[in-house]
Amino acid sequence: MAAFLLVDWGMSARPIYPPTITPEIVSTLQTIVPKERIFTGSKTEKFSKDFYWYSPILKRLLEDRRAEVAIRIDTREELRDITALFFSKDVPVVVRGGGSGNYGQLIPLYGGAVLDISGMSKIFSVDGVVRAEAGATLRAIEFEARKAGWELRCMPSTWAISSIGGFFCGGSGGIGSILHGGISSGDNVKSVTIMTMESEPKFIKFEENDAIKALHTYGTTGIMVEVEMRLGKAFNWEQLIFVHDNWQELLDWTYSVATDDKIVKRLVTVFEAEICSYFKPLKKFLPDGKMATFLMVDDPAVEALLESAKDASITHVYSRPFGNPPKPPFITDYTWNHTTLWAIKANPNITYLQCGFGENFSAKLDKLKNKYGDEFLLHLELTLGNAKFESGKPGVSVGGIPLIKFTTEERLNEIIDFCKSIGVGIANPHTYKLEEGGVHPDIKEKRALKAAVDPKALLNPGKMVSYHKNPFEAQLC
Repeated sequence: MAAFLLVDWGMSARPIYPPTITPEIVSTLQTIVPKERIFTGSKTEKFSKDFYWYSPILKRLLEDRRAEVAIRIDTREELRDITALFFSKDVPVVVRGGGSGNYGQLIPLYGGAVLDISGMSKIFSVDGVVRAEAGATLRAIEFEARKAGWELRCMPSTWAISSIGGFFCGGSGGIGSILHGGISSGDNVKSVTIMTMESEPKFIKFEENDAIKALHTYGTTGIMVEVEMRLGKAFNWEQLIFVHDNWQELLDWTYSVATDDKIVKRLVTVFEAEICSYFKPLKKFLPDGKMATFLMVDDPAVEALLESAKDASITHVYSRPFGNPPKPPFITDYTWNHTTLWAIKANPNITYLQCGFGENFSAKLDKLKNKYGDEFLLHLELTLGNAKFESGKPGVSVGGIPLIKFTTEERLNEIIDFCKSIGVGIANPHTYKLEEGGVHPDIKEKRALKAAVDPKALLNPGKMVSYHKNPFEAQLC
């Protein structure tokens, strides 16, 4: 494979797959995009990784995987021409936006190419519905939308860097999900437009419920190029932190706030005391040994909320407007999977799970704490659920991203098995395989979509493991 000598691997691990990128391909790429936007060798490393290292298991499995070439793409035309080239040469392709995923979703398993579409970032409109290219950041959309009196219905804690296409392909919900649910909930998604992986790539638009099958597939079911997402009315959010020294009392009060449909909320998060100790910039607000609740609440509800906390002997320690335009610091930087990042900074042996606690959640939390103690640290995120308020409006689901003090893979699997045995749902963040990472009732539709738009199975091969074709599977060294 002398052609592969153009790639300088430096001091990093050798490639563990047969090469697919030749000097001829690189020369052709340079006729499509400037050579300054083409990266080979060790320069592909930063394009080939996400936050997979949150998981010690994925760190072991994926640390030495990276693309042979990475290309920054600015236009649909560039994307179409490069995709057609790679189709003709049987090159595996992974598409990335902001790179803020967590499960190795964008890490190429078989070399090939990574296409960075963060340059495709146009925002076309924000009048009740955002229509934008897939590379547009959620931060840019939130800022533009708020100028017009709107805001994103939901966004991850990484909204400052995440692209909307990446969120649709790899995420599910986040900040705002207590009010609007996740991406796939209700009518949040209006449309997605994908490009096929063919000799003559086509653009296909899926609308309303038909678009759901293209979501959360790690880029295996076409290259997302444009999205439309309905926006929510912008509120004057106040960011608040409350602390207490009794977990159950704090949880009960927080749940009462979450289920009070007279209080408009964008964020409801609860932390055990040890987790609070990891938030170094907030240390002066979080006394040792205190549990905490982080809230984003519409400003008119704040006064009554403070009275409610006082009546429950819960201490209010922090307030700051979110701002319009938003101005940091943001308490969202400590919630959802940002929590895990702060924890790993403090203790590299910490990892995490993604849990849905369902009915009788408090009893399940007690069972987990009684069995595992400080090995299992509670971090709860409350979101819009399937249960109903007395008013008939949708109720609240208690999920979480608990922190686990990792010792061995066997112990981690034991904890996962125990969670399942007591009725706790697990979306496993320690696998890069789509089907193993969560529940996909529409997996047949997703496989059919892949077959239609990716006939050679070149898009992110190895991630949709139930798909019948993977032309690279036998090539690993």
